[in-house]
This record gives sequence, C-alpha cells and structure tokens, in this order.
Amino acid sequence: MLPEVLRLFFQEVCLEKGDESLKTLNQISEVINKVCGWFLIVAFALMTVTYFGQIVLRYVFQTGLRWTEELTRYTNIALVMVGSAVMAGRASHINVSALEMAVSPKVRKWLMIFQQLLTATFFGVAIFIAADMMTLAGTQVSTNMRIPMKIVYGIFPIAFSILVFQVFVFILNQLFNQEVE
Repeated sequence: MLPEVLRLFFQEVCLEKGDESLKTLNQISEVINKVCGWFLIVAFALMTVTYFGQIVLRYVFQTGLRWTEELTRYTNIALVMVGSAVMAGRASHINVSALEMAVSPKVRKWLMIFQQLLTATFFGVAIFIAADMMTLAGTQVSTNMRIPMKIVYGIFPIAFSILVFQVFVFILNQLFNQEVE
C-alpha cells in the first residue's frame, strides 16, 4: 500500500510531465557526472604532479616547497567528496548489502529506496552543517598556502548537494523502473 502511494505521489506531484521530466533529470545527472569526472581527473593529476614534484625536490635537490603537502591534502579531500557524490548516484557507495541479498527482488527495490532516502536525509542535514563550517571559518587562512579556509570547506556543501541530487534521481529511477547506468 505505502509503496504504491509513494510511486503515485512522485508520479503526480514531482513528475507532472511523466517520462519527459525523468529524462531531463537523468540528462542533468549525466552532465553533472561528466563535469565531476573531469574535475576528478584534473584534481588527481594535480595531486600526483604536485606530490611527485615534492619528492623530486626533497630527495634530489635537498629542498622542498612547504605548500605542496597542504595542496595535496586539500585535493585529496576534494577527490573523496566529489567521487562520493558521483558514486551515490549509482548506489555504489559503501553500504552493507547482506540484508539486500536476503530479501526478494521486489522487497530489495523498496529497501534500496529506503536506504537512499536515509542517505539523502543524512547528507541534506550535512549540507547545512558544512555551510555553518564555512561561516565559522570566517577570515581564517590555511597555514602554508594562505588561501581562505572558506574555499577549502566550500567543497563539502557542493559535494553534498550533488550527492543529494544524484540520490534523488536514483530514487525516481527506481520508482519508475528506469535503469541506472
């Protein structure tokens, strides 16, 4: 009864135009995934080159740059956050699937939707907490690079917002039996 009510609610209220709106949401999701994918490639390349350069400077020239370790750390954090947002849209993030395997496919579908709703709720709250972190950072700057910490903390609400959107699209695809790539 409740699953049918949920499906009808999303069909009537959220997707008034039916499949066309879901297609549009999936297209937006794909564009976001492509942008995030390119960001991940560039960030990983930056992190690798910076860290390799630091190793060469330290062991070959007996010197180093103070800011490379900090840049590598912040880039690594951004990689994890944005990568998590991309994986959430595919329900490929870390979860315990023992219960999913123990139930029938029909129950599994609703269990996954419930799990994704919990995920979206958690990260929806996290968006506001991350925004507060940015506010608290105020005029604080990083130790070596001297960049505002607001920029560093800014990755969290951005990644969490992408994550919530991707989870929302995943849930709608599950409700309307669309394949998620």
